[in-house]
Amino acid sequence: MSDDDRTFERRARAWLELGPVDPPEPVVQAALLTIESTSQERDLRIPWRFPTMTTRLGLAVAAVLGVLAVGLMYIYRPGNGDVGASQPPSTPPPTPTPAAAVDYSQIPGWIVFEYSGKAPDGSTPAGVDMPHTLWLAHMDGSNVHELAPGLPAAGKGGFDISPDGKKVVFDTADLPAQIWEVGIEGGDPRLLTTDCSGQDGDCLEFGPAYSPTGLKIAIVRAGSQPDVIAIRDLITDQVTMLESTRSASREIWLDKPSWSPDGQQLVYSEVHHDAAQDNKVVDARLFIVNADGSGRHELTLPTDRPFGDADWSPDGSRIVFSSYPIRYLNSGEVPEVYSVRPDGTDFKQLTSMGVGSGAPSWTSDGAHIFFWGYQTFYLMDPDGLNSRAISPGLRFDGGGYGFYGQLQPTP
Repeated sequence: MSDDDRTFERRARAWLELGPVDPPEPVVQAALLTIESTSQERDLRIPWRFPTMTTRLGLAVAAVLGVLAVGLMYIYRPGNGDVGASQPPSTPPPTPTPAAAVDYSQIPGWIVFEYSGKAPDGSTPAGVDMPHTLWLAHMDGSNVHELAPGLPAAGKGGFDISPDGKKVVFDTADLPAQIWEVGIEGGDPRLLTTDCSGQDGDCLEFGPAYSPTGLKIAIVRAGSQPDVIAIRDLITDQVTMLESTRSASREIWLDKPSWSPDGQQLVYSEVHHDAAQDNKVVDARLFIVNADGSGRHELTLPTDRPFGDADWSPDGSRIVFSSYPIRYLNSGEVPEVYSVRPDGTDFKQLTSMGVGSGAPSWTSDGAHIFFWGYQTFYLMDPDGLNSRAISPGLRFDGGGYGFYGQLQPTP
């Protein structure tokens, strides 16, 4: 597989775009199962509406838009439904609290989220699709706007918000694949990558994550060698490779590092592809490593499905993650959100929406988990209770894709 093919394959972003905000009726779920069997085009695994988008992603899914009684739904491509051996079921998710019991719309701070397609503020001219970008909105759906429009020219992809809530670090949606930083209120982005060309066959950087102090970022280095987790010091600009994390082959891609709150460890994904099956994802596992590269070990989880999109809780007691992670989704199974203790015990399923949910992240106070659900973003308690769409004013009901999102830390 060439570097060009590999870059394209990591950069498709699409999933569950147009599902209903309210849980589907049983007849809708039956329709979904039928549509899953429909053959779909997935050339290079780039969403058909975004032929130039190449942000680092995993094998993502090609889309099919089905017209159902409840409206349009984004359905992901069926594929590998059996990964590893069967395991005992996890702790079942709690019964959802009635929607009237909680109201998240007045929580302060910005939501920052990845987006592709027609601008969510309705500003896109007819016949034009936006490049892959970052957008902001308040929890009630107001003040939707793009972050640093048009800068850099390569677009914006995977991101993280600084611990003080003032900055956003991100990778690019096209070559050169490098890391940038910008104020959350806007302005000109600043290039952080100084020793990596961002070009295929040489050096690529993806998946930035701020350390708890905000003085370092963890990244994924790829390119001419197998992937490795690296740490960039934002004061000295020194980059330290954690060689113990380097992939055994170029068919194993690393993704989405997340720091423990004491800054001593990182959790990240290893995503396994099979070249003989057109680089289909055959497994995805979570690993923990010390920040100095020592102590690397796999997080003990069931082996009957892939896991990724991990985020460490602010108090250090749990790690939240999803099955069939969004960046590498190629399965007909329904993604859900889970949590576990860092030692691998107390594995719990937190969501059971029927159509899918994923890309979870903790709020900075640890009081809630922010995640992508039906057609919009949701919040829930750490135990899975009080799960609800954040606001009826922020819905992606046509023309675009919402993906990973985070809630800005506020005092």
